[in-house]
Amino acid sequence: MRTFKLLTLLILGFLIFGSAGYFGYELFIKPGRSEKREKAVEAAAPSATAMPDPGIPEFLRLQKVQSGGDISGARDGWIAWIASNPSSPKLGAARKLLGDANMDLLFKPSSNPSTISYTVAKGDSLARIASRHQSNAELIQRANQLPNINLQIGQVLVIPSLKTSLELDRTTRKLTLMDNGTFVKEYSLLSAPSAPKSPSNINSKVLDKVATQGTKRVAFGDKAYASSEKSILLTQAPAIVAVPAPPPSGAMETSSTNMTPATGKPAITNAVSQPPPTLPGGYVLAPEDLQEIFPLVSRNTPVIIH
Repeated sequence: MRTFKLLTLLILGFLIFGSAGYFGYELFIKPGRSEKREKAVEAAAPSATAMPDPGIPEFLRLQKVQSGGDISGARDGWIAWIASNPSSPKLGAARKLLGDANMDLLFKPSSNPSTISYTVAKGDSLARIASRHQSNAELIQRANQLPNINLQIGQVLVIPSLKTSLELDRTTRKLTLMDNGTFVKEYSLLSAPSAPKSPSNINSKVLDKVATQGTKRVAFGDKAYASSEKSILLTQAPAIVAVPAPPPSGAMETSSTNMTPATGKPAITNAVSQPPPTLPGGYVLAPEDLQEIFPLVSRNTPVIIH
């Protein structure tokens, strides 16, 4: 009888403590082991790598083509590459290289099949030739690398053929130069008027091109014209201007008097203070960018402001 009681107690103890142990294992130990096993499997699995940009090989090839001097071939290649790779991280770099190629072709007419030749006749001037071919006197001078506006009878000139327009984007602060509706080059605006809350485009045009030196206006052909400050006046919109040139070195030099700690005597020191120029109002470009755009526009050149 006593043996039977002991056996019964052992069976009951096993059932009670065994069940508790089983449920404890299922609730606490097993999930932890499963989690460790899953982490081990994840660590052993090969990590996923980002897919390489499929346009990179062609991008590098076109860079070599352009640096090798085949500007026309590079230009055509960039146009095709940009159309085929609109989401590439290299899109901005490709647009810049396309812009450089377009400007090289524009100002190196021997490589540009869209230019025409003209032989200077008696009584000709750059202004007359430009008017006759619906071009721009300053553009013709630059395209032919003329040192001044003087011409010689029998001289052969190349006349770039283009119909430019400008697009100003107040949100992205970009100025885009177009020719017959086709992209030529994009420039960054250092400053621009704020874009309106409700999207609205402004159809404007070039009212005038102004070159000044100090308060004096400088005419095209004047010796001071090349170094003058340029601005493009627009209808119904602020002007396109450049960052003003910094003052000459030493122009802002000031003197200050301090006490020398060792001797107690005043020490005079000169300090040059040249604060950065304040950006003017309007659409502000770097000076070299405005110099490049200036000969490419004329009065009534269309301007769209986004």
